[in-house]
Amino acid sequence: MARQLRQDTTYKDTAFDPYSYSRGRWLDQNVRRRGGRRLDFNLDALLDVAIKCSNGARREIVACEKREGGFNRVFIIDFDNGEVATLNYVKAKANVPVPRVLAWSSKPDGGLVGIEYIIMEHVSGVALKDIWSQMIELQHIEFIESLGKVMKGLCALNFGALGSLYLNSADKPKRTHPIDENYCIGPHCGRQSWGYNDDETIEAAIPQGFQGPWKDLSCFFADLIHISKLTVDRRGSPQKEVEDLLQLLETSKEILQALGKTTAFQESSIPLLFHPDLHARNIFVDPNDPKQILGLIDWQSAAIEPAFVPAVDTPDFAEEPLLDKTLDADIAHDVSEMQDHAQRCKKTWAAMAFLCPKLGKATMLEPVLCRLAAGISSGYADDGTALRSLLADMGKEWKGLGIPGVCPCQPSEADEKLLNKELDQLESTQRLRAHLARLLRCEPNGWIEEQRWDEVVPIYREQYAEFVSACIVSREEDETEEDAKRKADVLWPFDLR
Repeated sequence: MARQLRQDTTYKDTAFDPYSYSRGRWLDQNVRRRGGRRLDFNLDALLDVAIKCSNGARREIVACEKREGGFNRVFIIDFDNGEVATLNYVKAKANVPVPRVLAWSSKPDGGLVGIEYIIMEHVSGVALKDIWSQMIELQHIEFIESLGKVMKGLCALNFGALGSLYLNSADKPKRTHPIDENYCIGPHCGRQSWGYNDDETIEAAIPQGFQGPWKDLSCFFADLIHISKLTVDRRGSPQKEVEDLLQLLETSKEILQALGKTTAFQESSIPLLFHPDLHARNIFVDPNDPKQILGLIDWQSAAIEPAFVPAVDTPDFAEEPLLDKTLDADIAHDVSEMQDHAQRCKKTWAAMAFLCPKLGKATMLEPVLCRLAAGISSGYADDGTALRSLLADMGKEWKGLGIPGVCPCQPSEADEKLLNKELDQLESTQRLRAHLARLLRCEPNGWIEEQRWDEVVPIYREQYAEFVSACIVSREEDETEEDAKRKADVLWPFDLR
C-alpha cells in the first residue's frame, strides 16, 4: 500500500499531522512535491471504519502511527484487541503473498472519510531495503530465485485484453472485458494514462476513452500515442519544442504499427499481469531467512500489459551503480565491486524470467524494440531527447531487425550531431545525480529524510559550489564565466541553490 514505510508520529503526539507530508524533503521542486502530497480527509471517520473491521475492538485506540511513502499515507493502527481487485485476484489466483483487504473505498470523496482508502492487514517481516546491505551474496541470489518463483505464479495467469483489473460490481467502468463472475478488465489505472507525471501532479487532463481496455496492440499503441500528444501539447513548452516532439510521436506511431505485424513482436506482447515496482522497499521478508518472502505491497499501478513492458525493468537490487571516473575516483574500487555484484544479481534475475515463457520471450526481443514499445507505455516517450535517441537507433538497426519497408526516421547529419551533444549532456547529468545520491545518501530524485535535511544541505551546497568552480576553470577559450555558470546549472540535476 505504501512505497516505503517508516514511523513518523503517533496519534496522540502533539506533532501528529495526518494531512501534510512530513517524512522528507526534496533537493528538486520541493514546494510543488510536498504541496501535491497534502491530503485533506476525516481521520476519525477512517478510524471508525478500521474499528468495524477489527472483531472485538472498542473505540479506544492504543496507537496510530503515520507512515509515509512516495504517493500514499499509511496509518498503522493498534486496537485494544483499482488496487483492491488486483490484491484479491493475485492472492486467490496466483498465491502471491499480499496483505488481506479488510475494507476499502475507490470513490474520491470516500464517503465520510473524504478520500480513497484501503484498510488491510499489516504485513509482517521487514522491508528488503532495510536488510539488503547486511545480507551476504549467497542470500541475495537465494532471495532473487525465491522472487522469481513468486512471479512465476503471476505469469501463469492468462488474459484476453490489456488494462487494469476491476471487481464485477455495480460501479465498475462502462467499458470492460470479462474474466469471470468476480473480475473484469477495464481502463488502465496508471498515472500516465490520465495525464499525471511521476510525482502524481497532473500535466494534462486526459478525457476518458483512451485508457482501454484493449484487445489488440494497434489500438493500445494508438491510444497511448494520443495520450502522449495531449500531454505534450498542454505542457506549456516552447511551440517549436512541442511541434518537434509531436512529430517524433507520430513517427513512433508509424514504427510501432509496423512492429506490431512482426512475429517476434507479437510473441513478446502477450498480456501479462506483473508487479509494477519491484523495489526493495515494496518487498517484505523474514529477517532471519530473507529468501522467505512474506509480502509484496504497492500494487496500485499494476495492470495487464504486453510482456515487453515488465521485460525492460530491472529491480533496484539488481541495478548497476553508475560510476563517474572523476567524481567517484576516491571510491572507484568499492563501486567497481558493487557493479560486479550487481551484475551477478542482474544475471540471476534475467535467468528467472525464463521461468515464465511469456516474459522470457519478451526479454529475447531486441533491446531497442523493447525500449521503444515499453517507453510509450511508461511515459518515457514524452522526453524529446530520449525519444530521438530511440528512433535514431531504430533507423540504424532497421534492416537487421527484419522489419518490412523503410524506417520513417532518417535523421540528418546535423540532427545526429545535435542528438549526440544532448545525450552527452544527459549522461553527465545522470552520472552527477548518481554521485550525489551516493555522497549525500539521498534518493536519485533528491529526496532526503526530514531528520537529515539540515545535515545534508550544507554538504550539498558545497558540492554545487565546487562543481560550478570546476566548470569555470575548465571552460572553453571563447566561453565567459557566466557561460560556464549557465552550463553548470544546466548539468546540475537539482534546483536547490
